[in-house]
Formats: sequence, structure tokens, C-alpha cells
Amino acid sequence: MADITNPHDRFFKEVLSREEVARDFMIHYLPPDVVSLFDMSSVEIRKDSFVEKGLKEYFSDLLYCVDTKDGGLSYVYVLFEHKSYPERLISLHLLRYMARIWEQAVKLGESKPLPPVIPVVVYHGRSKWKVGLDFQDLFDLPEALWVYLPDFRYLLCDLTQYSDEEMRGAVTLKAAFLLMKHIFAADLADRLPGISKIPRAVCGAEIDKGSFE
Repeated sequence: MADITNPHDRFFKEVLSREEVARDFMIHYLPPDVVSLFDMSSVEIRKDSFVEKGLKEYFSDLLYCVDTKDGGLSYVYVLFEHKSYPERLISLHLLRYMARIWEQAVKLGESKPLPPVIPVVVYHGRSKWKVGLDFQDLFDLPEALWVYLPDFRYLLCDLTQYSDEEMRGAVTLKAAFLLMKHIFAADLADRLPGISKIPRAVCGAEIDKGSFE
């Protein structure tokens, strides 16, 4: 794994790289019909990052590998956006990273057939996410050309759209997402005592509001 120099990157990976938290995240934030296909006892965190060095200030990523109940393999790729506003070209970034995951799968002999890669974006910015969820939303073309474009949709976990009470998962995941959600809030200091009723490991990630600016 690449060196983790940004506090927000360190915090995200410290929490979401734990097998029990990864499983909790997938169970509560992936669609139930997708989760039902997985053997959740097989969740594995891969030690790879696909974000370019120049973009690590803005994005962190994690790759989960999980067996499917029919004996196959699937990847769940989680891209966490550190910026306070939505990235318009997020689908283009995801396509590039998904291609790299498939290239790695080929090298590892996991390509018969290629495993699906489920892209998930975790967002916690100041403004509402208004970017389209489909890759083809980036284009404005005549209908005859659509067939020649890649087409996929990513899952969006927009923490700003959940109330504190709606945050799902066990205590570690909920606490981490609450901190991410309120990191830009003017009253963050007032909220911290409540959020701090959480596992010591989450508090110990040495994160502060300025780290996300």
C-alpha cells in the first residue's frame, strides 16, 4: 500500500480497512440484492491503491474482494472523495481504476470470466451531490453513437443526505461516518462529545477539521 500521508486518508483507511467494518459497510450500504449474492464471511481487503499520486490529496480508495455464493469472485471498489464539492469527472476516474483492477485480475489468473467490479463513491462535502451516476452522463451525443461508449453506474454513499439517526452499521462504522459527515460543520466542536462515545481506535486516527479543507 502507498504511504499514507494525509490525515483524512489515514483515517479512512484505518477504519474501513478492518475486515469487520468492511463487512458492515457492504451489508448496510450496498443494495440488498447485491449483498444476497455474496458470501460475506469471505470478505478480504486487498492491499492495493489505484489512485494516481497526484490525486491522493483528493481521493482515497479501498478494494474489497468477496466470494459469490455460486463459487465466483467479485470486487467492491470504494473511492472516498476528500474534497468539499463533487467531482464532475468521477465516473472517468472510476473507469480508469476499474480497468486497472481488471488488469490485475488477469495477472492473478482471476479472469475466467472477469470478476465484476462494483464501484462505490463515499462523499461528505459541503454541497449536495449533483453529478450523474452513469458514465454516459458525461456525454451529449447523437443516439447512434451511444452503443460505442462504455456504460456503467456507480453507487453513491452521500453522507450529507443521512440524518445522524439514519446512519447505519455497528458503532465503529457509524461513528466514523458521523465524523466524516460533520467535519465541515461550524459546530463540529460541539458535536464531538457525542461522536466521541465511540471506539478508541476511531478517535485515535488524529483527524481534524482542517485536514479536510
